[in-house]
Amino acid sequence: MKKVVQYIIPVLLASLICCGGICWAISITVTGSWSETIDALDLQAGAGSDLISTYESAAEAVSIDISATSGNWGLDVKKIDTNWHSNLHLHVKKTSDGTGSGSISGGDSYQEVTDIDQSFFSGNGDRSNVNVQLKLNGVSIQVPPDTYTTTIYYTVTDQ
Repeated sequence: MKKVVQYIIPVLLASLICCGGICWAISITVTGSWSETIDALDLQAGAGSDLISTYESAAEAVSIDISATSGNWGLDVKKIDTNWHSNLHLHVKKTSDGTGSGSISGGDSYQEVTDIDQSFFSGNGDRSNVNVQLKLNGVSIQVPPDTYTTTIYYTVTDQ
């Protein structure tokens, strides 16, 4: 039995801000991805047992840069599934505040990513190399073997 679980996380989104006839765009660049191959080596106790149910990426699997800011901003997260099983649950958490002139808060504990935009963390000023870790749970022999794929979208908004 071989199960393959993949996550593709390519995103480049921007929000346009206009003030007094002058417009600029908050820019976000997201780099990184995570894929996990789940097979017989992931059985808890060998043949006849269930699979390990939870997997985590490296702490720096995803890096986020937010630039061209003017004041406070918020970062939302959601996923759009390509092929996904309802037993699988994907979570994100911020593992570093990165560097830059501003500050950042929130996102320090895992939150589930759904198909609806949710607030992930917020800040002000430009930030670079904000690291994000992913966690998958719900893996089981009850989930049919397949290649499961979803894309996480990070959206920055002016606040």
